[in-house]
Amino acid sequence: MTHEHGIRTERHGPYTLRPARAADLEQLVDLLLALQDHIESSNADLWRMKRDARHNLKGQVSGRLEAANSCALVAEHVEDGVVGLIFGRIIVNNRYTPSRAGQIDQAFVRPDHRRLGVGSRLVARLCSFFASEGVEEVSLRYVAGNEEAAAFWTALGFTQRIVTAGVAREDLECKLR
Repeated sequence: MTHEHGIRTERHGPYTLRPARAADLEQLVDLLLALQDHIESSNADLWRMKRDARHNLKGQVSGRLEAANSCALVAEHVEDGVVGLIFGRIIVNNRYTPSRAGQIDQAFVRPDHRRLGVGSRLVARLCSFFASEGVEEVSLRYVAGNEEAAAFWTALGFTQRIVTAGVAREDLECKLR
């Protein structure tokens, strides 16, 4: 079966990988909040999501499902429902080569469904979307201290290319005195 962007719905044992739908919204929000909690616990210096942003996440996710040049996929377990997700989009910048790059924005699999190939299959499905759109490079960001993400993405061949660093303004001012 083929859906938007030519992404096929695939069955792997008790899992179905498919494009995300509006009917998945509640489960997507739950998974994204679990991801946020995980990354915030991975790094004490990370910016924290405000309560109102958490409350408004549903509207943001709904918009992402409809966004042009993007792809949202889920892994649905036969008994547990949606247990994994991946969001990706295409970035076009004609000043650089390649001019079309894939960006993985969020990826998360519930801990009780990890190490079963679910995450890798979601990435593979997203790669199919990127390939159909002429994407040559794929990039992503993950939080320093998130050892699970570091191990997963490194095993798939991702390497650091740009480092984002931060400091509290007051701490910086103290160093400058």
